Amino acid sequence: MPHVPKPPQSAKPPTPLRSAPAESVSRETLTNKTLPADALPADALPSDALPSDALPIDALPDEARQLDSTHDTMVGFDQESVDSTSLPDIDHEFSMQELFDAELREAIRSVPLQGDEEKFPRVEILGADGQHAALMRIDHPVKLRVRGSLGDYAFAYNSQTVIKVFGNVGHGVAEGMSSGSIRVRGHAGHGAGTAMTGGTLGIYGSAGDRTGGAMRGGGLFVRGDVGNDVGLGALAGTIVIGGDAGNNLGNPLSNVAVFIRGKAASLTPGVTEAPLRKKQEVQLGLLLISAGIRGDATDFRRIVPIAKLAAENAARGEVVPNWR
Repeated sequence: MPHVPKPPQSAKPPTPLRSAPAESVSRETLTNKTLPADALPADALPSDALPSDALPIDALPDEARQLDSTHDTMVGFDQESVDSTSLPDIDHEFSMQELFDAELREAIRSVPLQGDEEKFPRVEILGADGQHAALMRIDHPVKLRVRGSLGDYAFAYNSQTVIKVFGNVGHGVAEGMSSGSIRVRGHAGHGAGTAMTGGTLGIYGSAGDRTGGAMRGGGLFVRGDVGNDVGLGALAGTIVIGGDAGNNLGNPLSNVAVFIRGKAASLTPGVTEAPLRKKQEVQLGLLLISAGIRGDATDFRRIVPIAKLAAENAARGEVVPNWR
């Protein structure tokens, strides 16, 4: 039976029942409104990420199977998103159209865990339509599949949860994330992965300004381009950019590892490009695997503080702890 919300004491308008027509849905509050058109670049607006006529990978012609220079599993990711609509492995299903944010979080946290720690319960989230502050502070070892796009601060301060989003997200996705993994099939706005302390955030489209700002740990992968000031204020962690970057890439006083395959419009004063050492190749390879990417680490270059690079060279590859 669909959930019927209680409107009198709440500022949020009543949420329609499952049987209500889609056009009757009201979204006028901060936590449940449609993503504004200017929240993302024009080419990053919510779109149909799953073509209904997608062919199985094995049915594609050879030339279509040849991925671009990223060598990643994008086609596989897309095919999974199509096939999963018919997979009988969904343990629980919740709709963002029928539950308030707090109720949805509580429903996810109440999902019983299985005895096998390696087998997380699978939870399908329906009704994603640009809601802001959605699915924040989930601290439960489950696998979430979200169909549709979300607004700002999606999955902020999450831990343990393994999440896949088949759509776009707004600003501040995974802010303060401490563990688990999040893979976004579409694009992300500004501030993706801000103040992360752990876990893995993978964005398979592009991301905006200040990606990885104030990071303290974890890994952040962006398959496409990023904006300006990437890694601003970051102290630790790993940032991988598969495309190009805007201005002021890097941080001259940071231990964050920044890898880029494309070109940067400009680097922050005090940092430089350098080839990868064997240690960085291993580090980058592990992150690519964690993000579900099949890539060649040697295609990347690292952005490193000039003082740190000098200390590495002086110590024959060993980082001097007091290089700053």
